[in-house]
Amino acid sequence: MKTIVFAATPTKSLIALQTLKRMLGDNIPERSLFEICRPETSWFLRPDYIHDIHGMNHEARVMVWAEILGRLEKSKHTDALRWAAATHDLRRKDNGTDAKHGKRAAKWVYENDEKFNFDPLTKKYVLYLDCWHATKDKDIPKMLPELAIFKDADALDRVRFYGLDTSYLRYEVSRTVLCYLAEQLYKISEDLYWDEGMPIWECVMEAGIRMGIINNNSIL
Repeated sequence: MKTIVFAATPTKSLIALQTLKRMLGDNIPERSLFEICRPETSWFLRPDYIHDIHGMNHEARVMVWAEILGRLEKSKHTDALRWAAATHDLRRKDNGTDAKHGKRAAKWVYENDEKFNFDPLTKKYVLYLDCWHATKDKDIPKMLPELAIFKDADALDRVRFYGLDTSYLRYEVSRTVLCYLAEQLYKISEDLYWDEGMPIWECVMEAGIRMGIINNNSIL
C-alpha cells in the first residue's frame, strides 16, 4: 500500500480550501445535483456493504470530487461523471482487489438503463467510466479526459486507506489542492457518521456543505 506523500495540516487544508473556492468562483455545485444520482441500496450486489469502505459514503465522496474536478477541467460530461460515481463500485463481490468489478458495474448499468433514463451519449460515457475505472492506465485502450478525471476522483478517496500517493494523480490541481481537501471531507463525513449518528450519504453532503464546497440546495 502506498504511503501518503503530503501532510494535510490545518494551514495547508485552509489554503487549499481558499484556493479551490477562488478557482470555482460561483461554480460551486448544488447538493440537488448529487441527490438526483444517489444510488439505491438495492443496486448493490452486496447490500450489506453499503456502510463499508466501498459503500455509499465512498460513492458520495467520489461524486463530489468528480463533479468538482470536472468543473475545473471544463468537462461537458459531468452528468456521466456523477452517475459513474454512483455506480462504479455497486457490483463488488468483496472489498479486496476484485479486478472485474468495473466491468460488472458497466454490464449492470447496461442491463438496467431503465432506472436512469440516460441520453445515449451519457449512457456511453457511464459505461466507459465504470468499465475502465479500476484498470491500470497503461492497459486502457483509450484514456479520455473524463476517465482521467474520474480515476483521480476515485483515487482521492484513498485517504480512507491512508494510502494516497499523490504522484499517481493525473491533474496538478488534484496533487496540489484536492488531496488536502479529500482528507478533510473524509474525516468530517466519517466523524458525522460514527460520532454524531448522521446517516450514510447525508454525512458526506453535510461535510461538503460545512466545508463550503457544496451549496445547500437540496431537492428533498
